[in-house]
Amino acid sequence: MIRLVRAEISKLVTIWSTYVLLGITTLATGLIGLAIGLAPHRRGIEALLFPARGTPAWFHDVFSAMAVSEDLALVLGILLVTTEYRHKTVTPTYLGEPRRGRVTAAKLVVSVAGGVVVAAAAAVGALVLGGALAGSGYGDTSIMLGAFGHVFPGVLLASILFAIYGVGLGAILKNQVVALVVGLGVSAVVEPIIVGVWPSVGRWLPSQAARSIESVSTTASGGGFGSGLSNLLPSWEGALVLLAYGVVLAAAGSFTTLRADVT
Repeated sequence: MIRLVRAEISKLVTIWSTYVLLGITTLATGLIGLAIGLAPHRRGIEALLFPARGTPAWFHDVFSAMAVSEDLALVLGILLVTTEYRHKTVTPTYLGEPRRGRVTAAKLVVSVAGGVVVAAAAAVGALVLGGALAGSGYGDTSIMLGAFGHVFPGVLLASILFAIYGVGLGAILKNQVVALVVGLGVSAVVEPIIVGVWPSVGRWLPSQAARSIESVSTTASGGGFGSGLSNLLPSWEGALVLLAYGVVLAAAGSFTTLRADVT
């Protein structure tokens, strides 16, 4: 298993798409956080959504942009599996290790590290932005770091679980384009519809499970945009649900390849 894990790490660090993905994560976190932080203040009830600049709640909203790492960790997990099918390297991989379930298990292990790295890339973008904002007179560094400490753990765990989910999705679908469209499409389009129509069902979907993980840090720091989280699973249950998506899909994907011709 150690040999397989090393091989998967080697594949991941030698393809350019990994570094592009990390760069996008850092840049997107900074730009989205900046847009949130400098959004024009409004009056009346809407003002409740925009905490005073420089406060812990305001920094929490700025750092909520790190949640972009979850979708990008999903993409990384999908690429871990589907890139092999797209470039036909899956054939020598299975010749080197005929027990295909072990190959998928190795990819799941590496996806955990991948989720950590993607979350770290988002953290870099958030801290650079937070430091620039604090240095510009919006609050101070201690407030900024305190808010970051509340937000990042939930984002980190959700990113890891989304990377595992991505591996499972890639294992069951195998086609890279289809897996990416399904994975991102479900999060961006399908889930909001289901949550709006059947919230009791929607709470069990991947993105809502991730939001339940983040809700712990939201409650702790009293964020504005993150406030109002309701009808979510308990955070521990959301983590288990998201983990189950990845593991079950990966197991199903491995089973469907046991006798399949991958050439």
